[in-house]
Amino acid sequence: MDVLAEILAWSAGLPLWQRDALRRILVQGDLSEDDVSALTELCKKAHGLANCEDASVLAAEHIPEAGGDAGEVFIDSIYHHQGVNNLAQKQTLKFGPNLTIVYGDNGAGKTGYIRILKSACRARGVEDILGNVTSEAAAQDQIYSLKYKRGQDGELVEWTGEEDDEAVSQVSVFDTNSAAVYLSEKTDVAFRPFGLDLFDKLVKACKAVRENLTKEKQALSASAVPGIEVPDGTLVAKLLAGITSLTKPDDVTALATLSDEEKQRIASLRKQLADLQAADAEKLSRELQLRSGRLRTLTEKLRSIGSALSDEAITEIFKALDVAKSKKETAEALRAATFGGELLNGTGSESWVALWEAGRSFSTEEAYPDQQFPAVENENLCVLCQQGLDHDACERLKQFESFIQSSAEAELRAAVQDFRERSRGVSALVISDEAIEQAIAEVLIEDEALSEDIKAALANAQQYKDTLINALKNKEEKPEGDPPCAFPIEPLEAMCAQLDERAAVLKKEATPELKEKLAAELNEFRARAILAKNLQIVLDDIERHKKIAAYGLAENDTRHNAVTVKSTEVTKAVVTEKLKSSFNDELKELKFRHINVELKEVGGAQGNLYHRLILTNAPGIDLPRVASEGEQRCLSIAAFFAELSTADNPSAIIFDDPVSSLDYKWRENVARRLVREAKDRQVIVFTHDIVFLLYLHQYAAQLGVAYLDQHIFQQAALGAGLCAEELPWVAMKVGKRIGYLKNEWQTVDKLFREGHQNAYEREGIHIYGLLRESWERALEEVLLVSVVERFRPGVHTQQIAKIADITPEDCAQLEAAMTKTSKWLPGHDMAAAAHQDVPEPQELLDDIEALEAWVKAINQRRK
Repeated sequence: MDVLAEILAWSAGLPLWQRDALRRILVQGDLSEDDVSALTELCKKAHGLANCEDASVLAAEHIPEAGGDAGEVFIDSIYHHQGVNNLAQKQTLKFGPNLTIVYGDNGAGKTGYIRILKSACRARGVEDILGNVTSEAAAQDQIYSLKYKRGQDGELVEWTGEEDDEAVSQVSVFDTNSAAVYLSEKTDVAFRPFGLDLFDKLVKACKAVRENLTKEKQALSASAVPGIEVPDGTLVAKLLAGITSLTKPDDVTALATLSDEEKQRIASLRKQLADLQAADAEKLSRELQLRSGRLRTLTEKLRSIGSALSDEAITEIFKALDVAKSKKETAEALRAATFGGELLNGTGSESWVALWEAGRSFSTEEAYPDQQFPAVENENLCVLCQQGLDHDACERLKQFESFIQSSAEAELRAAVQDFRERSRGVSALVISDEAIEQAIAEVLIEDEALSEDIKAALANAQQYKDTLINALKNKEEKPEGDPPCAFPIEPLEAMCAQLDERAAVLKKEATPELKEKLAAELNEFRARAILAKNLQIVLDDIERHKKIAAYGLAENDTRHNAVTVKSTEVTKAVVTEKLKSSFNDELKELKFRHINVELKEVGGAQGNLYHRLILTNAPGIDLPRVASEGEQRCLSIAAFFAELSTADNPSAIIFDDPVSSLDYKWRENVARRLVREAKDRQVIVFTHDIVFLLYLHQYAAQLGVAYLDQHIFQQAALGAGLCAEELPWVAMKVGKRIGYLKNEWQTVDKLFREGHQNAYEREGIHIYGLLRESWERALEEVLLVSVVERFRPGVHTQQIAKIADITPEDCAQLEAAMTKTSKWLPGHDMAAAAHQDVPEPQELLDDIEALEAWVKAINQRRK
């Protein structure tokens, strides 16, 4: 399975912010605080909580080519300057590229160096680095460093403990804590194929983003609006008590909006409740009815004024004026054509027509009732001047009558009559009188503002009337604009209805139930009015609830259950089977066969798949209750190596007393396993077990693995943790012992040359004792080729053929050397007469070189 390709395909179903997070993790390795902030905004954006740039999701171009490797890490050395445990100052512990064996007795200072390593490297349990708690002196600052490099040829990097180092954390430490964890706890796989760590880091990102979201959500929850006091039991009270993200703002706005009718209803309810307090409800009811009647009369009066001064009515008056003007012009043209220019001025005018019609009336009713007007026959007299009429006068009168009877003149008279009648409606209009004033006073009782509106409208009407009359009088055009005399008819009618309703309510029995009903209705209106004043606050609170709900949805996008499920699936496919197989192989190599134990997965959490060692035949029993301490340690080492098989690179591994509690039969197996591992990676072993150290030497020689010995020891004056490359005498092989003896010989030779005879003899005897021990070790190690060794339970029969070449001379030299060196062993008291001086330096050197020549000859012979 291609892990990254599988993650890419799977990520298509993730929220956009998680896909962006995967891209960042893969490209950058880790997420910074700025990355987490940006991812938080992306998560919020999906739910309308932020406005930021779009996500840049994981895509095929972000997937690196297979085969990339961060490079194995080698530990070069630890330098202790001061302040750690009881370690001596200015000590350097060195490590070789393959196998390094750090030997030291209990209390020699190994723990101090191990704690430094565990604080830098990967360990199942990290211990605090303590100061010298046994010293009475003031604690010193802890100053130390660890040098490492990537690859054999990499440059040295120094870590000083100030912060975590991702590279050096690839180095693993096995110690007692590790052993306990592998046995009794479920553990995740620390080393995974490249790509599986994306699941862990994505889970970490989910937690970080969720933490940011939760903080912001809590801040919103803490910013709730203070309570708005409204009458209990009202719709508004229920609304405010139940505001959620689903509350519709339009519904709230509608409830907070009072129509004009509802405002009037509020006023009516208030007055009705006040009316119900009256002592004589029947009398008050009659008064309200009378008041309503007077206000209805006022309403009709205002309506008639408004109608008379309406734009339509006034327009018709000025149209009639225009018609009269037009007709007059036509009649005057006819008059000029009829009478010519010799007549008196004004002939044919309105006053003249009036005179003519007066003459007609006098003639037809008084002077000549039986003759048609004008009566010019039978020598009749002129009805106006009562003189005789000559022929010209008679013709002139006939001509005047013909003019009067003409259609133009008739139309003029009709037009003038129409205009006069229409304009009379304005001139005779009464805008205000005592009755109107009294009615307005009635309105004032109920609504002062309305009474003022009526007064203002009447004043405007009066002013408009005066303007109209002046314009009509002067035959001017209609004043521009609409008539400024709009009367509040509807409020007056509503007031009348309220008065009627109040009167009707008073006619009924004023029961507590009625009062309660009216009070409840008024409370609903009051609550709505309070809501109107606080509408924006309530709308903001709805928006706050919406944001809180959106934050909840955003938090859902940070759940990492799916990440854990996918991590488990992929880990099973690419890790678990390999882990199980490697564990079984490790048990075989360690020759662990008598207890059936297996490694099983035990579920996942937070992107990790966990495993645990269980008894195959009794999975419910804790393993430590069945296996011995040695068996437990052996199983833990197998689990540790199995886990290493999943690592991407063979970085260094460190063992702290790996054979602690191991029986002798397991030590050899573990030593062989560690040395075999040292062929492929750097292995560092801390031990106080001299037998285990010798096993490591033995298998290193057999497998051709180079090793470096480091000896840690303690001196009272300097402290613990002193470092030397020479192992203690008991652990030295013969070749090392010969070199050591030669160095010691130089010291005693100097004593002899400088005449310090007593000191020379004391040190010379000591060297002869060490020389005797070296001959014993040479017998075991060289002559018998370690076929048998003291304290080792087994016999290496594969070496038996080499001892077939042992000669009598070999044995004779050994016997002679043992006899001579035994002579000078401390504890053997010589008789005074048998006392001999300690051989001089040259003889002592000859005896040391005799051992060297003996060893060399046997080894060369067996090549």
